[in-house]
Amino acid sequence: MRADVAIVGAGASGMVSAILLARIGKSVVLIEAQNRGGKKILASGNGHCNIANANVSSKNFYAKNSELIRNILAIKPQDIVDFFASLGLQIITKEDGKMYPASMQASTVLELLEAELKRLKINVFYGVKDLKTTKGFKLEFKENIIKADKLIIATGSQAAPQLGGSSSGLEIAKNFGHTIIDSTPSLVPLVSSSKICKKLAGVKVKARVRLFAEGKEIASEIGDFLFTKYGVSGLTILDLSLKASLAQKDKKELHILVDFFSQQNRQKLANYLKSLIDKKRNLSLPLWLSGVINSKLAREILSELNLEQKSEADLNSKTIKSIVEAFKNYKIKIEDTRDFKYAEVAYGGVNSNEIDSQTLESKKQKGLYFAGEVLDIVAQRGGYNFYFAWSSSFICVSNFH
Repeated sequence: MRADVAIVGAGASGMVSAILLARIGKSVVLIEAQNRGGKKILASGNGHCNIANANVSSKNFYAKNSELIRNILAIKPQDIVDFFASLGLQIITKEDGKMYPASMQASTVLELLEAELKRLKINVFYGVKDLKTTKGFKLEFKENIIKADKLIIATGSQAAPQLGGSSSGLEIAKNFGHTIIDSTPSLVPLVSSSKICKKLAGVKVKARVRLFAEGKEIASEIGDFLFTKYGVSGLTILDLSLKASLAQKDKKELHILVDFFSQQNRQKLANYLKSLIDKKRNLSLPLWLSGVINSKLAREILSELNLEQKSEADLNSKTIKSIVEAFKNYKIKIEDTRDFKYAEVAYGGVNSNEIDSQTLESKKQKGLYFAGEVLDIVAQRGGYNFYFAWSSSFICVSNFH
């Protein structure tokens, strides 16, 4: 079989690239290792698929190749809206800029992409586990031999192997002479052996979390914070995880400081707590404090302060100060990130400095292109990784006319 373009990987980038190429009359073959493409789409956004973000800038991406990010940003949110509208999908934009399918169902996104692949009669091979790719873009698997004029690698990263994540595209890139930046899990929970984590597993609160490497603050986030049996998670931790992962890779000592009363400074919090004291009522301190914060969290930190058995009658300025300090500046040591199975994306991949930033064509091999997460670029949570996936496909295909 001959094809104008072969695409390895039927995830977000691979499917969109195939559709755009077929629409301009190119013969396309799409090859996928899983029994269905786009499984990460189904799992994204808690099943809602945060498809992009209207408030996109270079600050949302982590990449050594800044020129490539500038070119990605030349693709506007409206371009993504228009593409999905052509599939029959309407997109809504929330106040925070996050963009979702109007159905709020990730399954709708995947089903419409699959319908367009079928409508365009694109040859899609699923369950390909034994793919061999050689120079000259000859692809062999099972009893099939495909010869293509051009090849797009859109295999994604090692993140979420249960959803199809793998290093297969990196191996192909190596065979064509590319160097690979070692991958690290990103948008991933963090591991800690601190006793409080296991004791409070499942407790979620709003907090400000500051990340420190070798004693120096390197990042800060405010939002959901979750204790788990293995460490910490929640949206704050996912947002901090890339910097934690990179610092941990450099063997830097990590810890976080958690502020469980982020809306009040120390003095305001102290004054507020003092205003709640009623010594006639004389509640136990855990019960007294549970009126303003999670009761399990209150009891655990008071226990660490040896105040669990005390009551309102025992409170004084010194005691209030110690309570304020503990809840405003709680230290948790971080030992590691969880592995790729628990990561939404990965930082690392094909060295993007070896890719033409204007076309996404390899500088090592003419006719070889890369799209999506297989490249050494990662974005923040909030639809930005999908933004990169779609946009890189648009750029790639724009050079095939």
